[in-house]
Amino acid sequence: MKKFTKDKVYQGLKPIKLVLSKEVKKLASSQKSSLSEVKSNWKSIVGAELANISSPEKLKQSTAQQERILFLRVPKEFLLEIDYSRDYIIEKLNSYFGYNFISKIIINSFKANDLDERKMKTIPSLSNNASEQISLIKNDKLKHAFKNFFNSNDK
Repeated sequence: MKKFTKDKVYQGLKPIKLVLSKEVKKLASSQKSSLSEVKSNWKSIVGAELANISSPEKLKQSTAQQERILFLRVPKEFLLEIDYSRDYIIEKLNSYFGYNFISKIIINSFKANDLDERKMKTIPSLSNNASEQISLIKNDKLKHAFKNFFNSNDK
């Protein structure tokens, strides 16, 4: 089968690649490579602890405001931890690329039983620092609720 050319007359629809400008093609190819670079270097960019409980899913370019949005896949149990680390992740990604690469992160959560067992073993449990922070809570009901929450997730 012959390749499509710009000068050829088509009956019906043209292939989309003939309609796009060179700049759009270049942007699309650079965006794919950026996402693959983020995925391959995720652990070194954000650290082992955050990399074990999250993974980059897709990268979206907003045309109106010229900003990039990173979609993260996170188990529901670690949704708050990643939400609080949102600014840290943006800062790490921007410093890795050397410019404002990401301006926003959207978190997509899923149930932990969707994880494969290999990754489930690497998910960190309640750290000593977190248990110390919980012990500093003055409200007994809240302190007890936190301890029960983390004890039920360790099983």
